[in-house]
This record gives sequence, structure tokens and C-alpha cells, in this order.
Amino acid sequence: MSSLSTIKRKYSFSEYDPNWVNQFNDIKNFLMGIFGDAVVQIEHVGSTSIPGMKAKPIIDVLVVVNNMQDFAKEKEQMVSAGYEWGANYIAPNTLIFFKQNPGGEKTENIHVCEAGSQKEKQFIIMRDFFRAHPEKARQYTDLKEKNSQIYSDDYPAYRSAKKPFLDEIEQEARKWEESMRK
Repeated sequence: MSSLSTIKRKYSFSEYDPNWVNQFNDIKNFLMGIFGDAVVQIEHVGSTSIPGMKAKPIIDVLVVVNNMQDFAKEKEQMVSAGYEWGANYIAPNTLIFFKQNPGGEKTENIHVCEAGSQKEKQFIIMRDFFRAHPEKARQYTDLKEKNSQIYSDDYPAYRSAKKPFLDEIEQEARKWEESMRK
């Protein structure tokens, strides 16, 4: 399902909404019922997890599992609950589940990856870095707003335009995380 990243889908931004935490908690409880003992942890990630950050109102959830597997029963339950899914969208050996509203805008992304994977670490480090560095979160918000005006009808171009900034921030975040362990 790599084509998900090239779809010119609708997107919009909202001011930070404290209710995003409640939405995450509801999703987390739902996912615990689906994935059960396979779950190591479930984390709220992405821009909606950063207090004060403007974001696309899409709740990003990271489901960390001990081992990636087929999850056939879980996929079936997620599809029955209104989700679509794809494999290897964010990285090899991962799953994504997502929901869209009737207008075609995504409302949830559920990322499933293995404990200790690079993708798991990236999600957590980036979230924690932005939470600890509100000035960087502000810079990211400003960039997202600017790019959304330039690429209002071209989501792949919007994503591509913010990638250099995020790559730079990821390097800073990894150094920051390393310094926190010392």
C-alpha cells in the first residue's frame, strides 16, 4: 500500500485541541481489546501529541508489539471497525491502519511496529523532543502552515516540502536523546 503516500487527499489544520488526549485514550482502549497480549505499549505520537502544536486533526497512535506477525484476526477486526490497512507503509515490517471521515479526511493513523525497531524509536524521540523544545515545535508549526498554503491541494508535495526540516530535527532529537542518557 505504498500508494497511500502519493494520494492527493484532503487535509486541514487545527489549533491544538486538549480533547485529542481523550480521543487517543479511547483509541488506546479499543486497540488493547484488539491486539491484547501482543502489545508492549501504545503511545500517542505525531503532532496531536504535542501540546500547543497546530496539527492535522489526525490522532497518530503507535502500537508497539514484541514481534510483527500476520495479525490476520486483528486486521479483520480493524476492518470491521471501519479501518483500512496497509503493510510496510511507514517502514519495512510495519502495519498501518487508518480511518477517514465521510469527507475523505483521515481521522486516525494506527502504526504497528516491533519493539526496538528504528521506527518505534523515531516516533518516540521526535515526540519527546518537540515536547521538550517548544521553540522547535513552533518552527515546525510555522513550516506546516506555510507549506499547506503553497500545496493546499497536493498532500504528497506538502509532505515532501517538510521532509528536510524533519530530517534535521531528527538528528537534533537523536543527539538530545543521547545526551539525556548520560
